Amino acid sequence: MNKNIVNTYLTKKSIYKNITITEDAMKQILFLINLNTDNIGIRLSIKKSGCAGFRYTMNLVKSSEFKKEKNEKEISFFYKNILVYIFSKDIPFLEGVKIDFITSNINKIFKFYNAKLDKFCGCGESFSINLK
Repeated sequence: MNKNIVNTYLTKKSIYKNITITEDAMKQILFLINLNTDNIGIRLSIKKSGCAGFRYTMNLVKSSEFKKEKNEKEISFFYKNILVYIFSKDIPFLEGVKIDFITSNINKIFKFYNAKLDKFCGCGESFSINLK
């Protein structure tokens, strides 16, 4: 890997900043982004899953995805030096979320915390949320 290559991508900055990313999570996200020079940021979303209803997802965003027209139903912003994309429909579920990266023995995982969650599935993978 060439350490001199820096991923840069400029976008219209949005004022949406209702998420928190811990230092440990930022380090891991930046590590993952820098594994490939085509990576430009992350996309946070929710997905229908499990018996409680939803689960959080985080995927790498590649610059090649943006050769097409930008999705107008999506916002983008920088959280410090990480470019974050969120679909407009997912914003109510992601407001106030805190993302952490946990290392426990050999297990490593991104953990999402949200005070608005109503309940978790028994396995802890899915959740329901109170949007009121």
